Amino acid sequence: MKKSLLLIPMLALLLQGCGMTMTRYEPSFENVQKLKQSPPLHAISNPQVTAESGEGSLVVRANPVRSPSGSIPAHIQDAITEELRKAGLLDPQAQRQLKVLVVKNELSAGMGTGDGKLAARFTLLNGNNVVYDATKNVSSQWSSSFFGFIAIPNAVNAYNPMVRDLLKELYSDPQFIQALK
Repeated sequence: MKKSLLLIPMLALLLQGCGMTMTRYEPSFENVQKLKQSPPLHAISNPQVTAESGEGSLVVRANPVRSPSGSIPAHIQDAITEELRKAGLLDPQAQRQLKVLVVKNELSAGMGTGDGKLAARFTLLNGNNVVYDATKNVSSQWSSSFFGFIAIPNAVNAYNPMVRDLLKELYSDPQFIQALK
């Protein structure tokens, strides 16, 4: 009986895992090229990313997911900032401001398949005038596992590709590109 009681905490550890820190976002060459291929575009001042209540953090199987940037909105902000900088479109003195509101931010590590959803509302202002306002959504699926030590890292590693795809959706929108001209 005592041996079976010891199995319960061991099984819980296998299923759960521990909190993880995701890797820093590496700017996407494809995203940067997309912006560079549409000149001349006006620069954007430092983007500001916030999150709706409950969407500013990530938890996978009751384990917090941390960003090297400090928070999930800061992680997305660093991604946008770095891609704009590499495309030559970042200028702290620019008239255009990009405000981003994270409206959906989910990671799930199922027993066989993991899935994630990321959505954000992008608002581009020229001074006080809104020149672009749209919500972009992406989702992803990946291989998962019954075991937490496999499933949780797989879920965490799927987040940066979702950020990349979300930004690709933004940069591929002709209305966004037009608003930067």
